[in-house]
Amino acid sequence: KALKYLSANGPFRNISSLLKCDQWARGAYLWDVQSPKNYYDQGTDSFRLFCGGSEGIPGLVVDQFGLVLVFQIYESECLLDKNEILEVARFLSSQTQATSVYEKRFIADRSSRTAGEEYYSPKPLYGIEAPEVVLCQENKLFYEVRPFAGFSTGLFLDQRENRKWLSERSQQKRVLNLFAYTCAFSVACASKGARTTSVDLSKKYLEWGRKNFDVNQMSTGEHLFVVSDTFEFLKQASKKKTQYDVVIVDPPSFSRAKSGKVFSVKRDLEKLLSSVFPVLAPQGILFFSSNLSEWNSENLKKRSSTVLESLGVWQWLPEIEKPMDFKGTQVPLSQWAIQKY
Repeated sequence: KALKYLSANGPFRNISSLLKCDQWARGAYLWDVQSPKNYYDQGTDSFRLFCGGSEGIPGLVVDQFGLVLVFQIYESECLLDKNEILEVARFLSSQTQATSVYEKRFIADRSSRTAGEEYYSPKPLYGIEAPEVVLCQENKLFYEVRPFAGFSTGLFLDQRENRKWLSERSQQKRVLNLFAYTCAFSVACASKGARTTSVDLSKKYLEWGRKNFDVNQMSTGEHLFVVSDTFEFLKQASKKKTQYDVVIVDPPSFSRAKSGKVFSVKRDLEKLLSSVFPVLAPQGILFFSSNLSEWNSENLKKRSSTVLESLGVWQWLPEIEKPMDFKGTQVPLSQWAIQKY
């Protein structure tokens, strides 16, 4: 059952009509549908509360990290004014017992824009000032989240089921996590006994990743954190004939290194897959995901299979179920997993 916050004539005309409707007045927008109690029982206190246009307010996405709510406002779509957004913040805080609400505003194209000072301000949209580092929980593991540390918070909630799925297949395995960011995939796999190698161009994010190991009381002795360009790392690993049982590839849609080198997943997909496949061990699992808005899983698989078929023998693995709180999202992750033979 999916509860949509749309009137008979489409999206609500204004926020007051939305908040006064029976569904919201009962607090049923989430509690009757996705039951946060189920999440809490599973050791998870971080999830998506609101998915924008599919639930009645285009351009507004709300994530919860423990006692902190983060509003993502897409300015090209969201028609709410500041007072209306504040009204939503008050309402959701009352329903979730959140103590702080932060907002992040996005333009359509962020490829040439860096996060300004407002993305680093500790001053909340509503509620009390949150700590710089908030410890949240997912599937009984802890992750450091920073509500006002730029465009992102440090944990992508739409990867929750993917982290769980990969961790269950990583027991005592060698795991390579490319574009590792804050190493959430690595932490999940390490919790099942995997030996992980996390690769990212940013030393800052890998240090953040080490802290995610620390807060879970996991020794980093058997785990590697490599500051490197992904293509350079794969080139060296291939030369050394190093292979991994599980390879995780979750690249950004677009990035620009300090050197000026540009990565585009759309342009570099073939090169990336051709570089990854040789370091995947026989019987190994390769997981790939992308948040490029113009792709979906079907056309990503089509694009990828053209490349993969020239590289060796493999087969698609069953599709991983999306998190329940993301089933209403208008731009879901594009993803696939294969096993090499």
